[in-house]
Amino acid sequence: MYYQDSLEYKSERIYHHKTKEYFNEVLSSYHNGNYRSAVVMLYSVVICDLIYKLQELSDRYSDTTAVSILTKIKEEKEQGPTNPKWEKTLIDEVITRTNLLEPQDKLNLAYLRDNRHLSAHPVLDELDMLVKPNKETVRANIANMLDGLLCKSPLLSNKIISTFLADLVSIDGQLVKQIDLERYLISKYLHKINKPTEQKLFRDLWKFAFKLDDAQTNEHRTIIYKALLVLFNKERTFFVSLIQSEKNYYSDINLDNPQILDIMLNFWSQYPATYIHMDETVKVIIDNKVRENFILFAKSVFLSDSLLEHLGKIKTRLVSASFTIRLRDPETELLFNLSEEQGVTKEFLDLLIISFKESSSFIDGDLNFRDYIIPYGKIFTKEQFKEILTAINENNQLYSRRDARKDNPFLKEMIDMHPFKDEIDYSEYPNFRL
Repeated sequence: MYYQDSLEYKSERIYHHKTKEYFNEVLSSYHNGNYRSAVVMLYSVVICDLIYKLQELSDRYSDTTAVSILTKIKEEKEQGPTNPKWEKTLIDEVITRTNLLEPQDKLNLAYLRDNRHLSAHPVLDELDMLVKPNKETVRANIANMLDGLLCKSPLLSNKIISTFLADLVSIDGQLVKQIDLERYLISKYLHKINKPTEQKLFRDLWKFAFKLDDAQTNEHRTIIYKALLVLFNKERTFFVSLIQSEKNYYSDINLDNPQILDIMLNFWSQYPATYIHMDETVKVIIDNKVRENFILFAKSVFLSDSLLEHLGKIKTRLVSASFTIRLRDPETELLFNLSEEQGVTKEFLDLLIISFKESSSFIDGDLNFRDYIIPYGKIFTKEQFKEILTAINENNQLYSRRDARKDNPFLKEMIDMHPFKDEIDYSEYPNFRL
């Protein structure tokens, strides 16, 4: 809507409350036709806003770059209290050492500074010693500063990764649910940063999640990975193109670390487009690792054209191994989540039922009932429950096991939660004893 381009609308989004207060004087001067005063005051507001933003970075996030810049300009002010040189130093330091200003913003700020000097300082060899800028120029200056600086969060320092990681470490173990971590990170960081900072943060998080191998990183790798997922899901297309454009950097992964390999396979399976852009050397290593390792293969969905095809490949390997290998909780969790997203939950559950049916010992029966049947009792169909009952009825490793005494009544309780409970005839399964 056109009103969103109005200066009044934009000014309501000014980040710092003191800046908003000072900015009212800029608007007042502009609307009253005092364009020279508006430019001079706007420049002063910009200087104040830069300081407020650096102070917040210093106080709230312990940003060392912000502390350094503030210290430097304070020393310059003390050395020359009446010398405005520190203002130029402030702008130059922010431009060169932070991501607060994007390239276009830097040009706009330089243009404002030139207009301010012309408006505030007499030109001795001109008849009109003080330049009076026109309305359009002043409005452009105001709009550019609102969009490029005043409405932005200060959280745009080049050193954001150290602050971000320290915060992740401090909350590790507290925000267990991904949705809670997402709300926290978006509120505190991600809605306040611009594209260059997002890009740098993603690049750094990738390094910590998938490359570095040290005690502290290993301890907190899970939450670092979860934070990377939050950022990635914020703008998937952008980050996929980023991976594609810097293939060498993003392919530099420590696949010898089991922890890294595990989460890397999870990431690629959730977002197979990212695997496509990996270097060929990475693909060769992965192919070799999953060839002999069923667990790694099971979670490497990205190696198949579809999840449905991958479930079929898993079944083939289970059959060829006579079901002496099995899916563990991490693999079933990943496959279940993906099957829900892609609408193939039935096929996933059918795979679990087959694995349960082929239990070759009492121990396998106990484990398979616990891992493959109990967690999905609310979503099995009537036909799938009949398959489970048939499996128990026909396999003595299932109906003769000791735990069947408690598992069978529990299975009936799960069936009784469904509207089709009266459509199950238990007399058809004489070895299913309650």
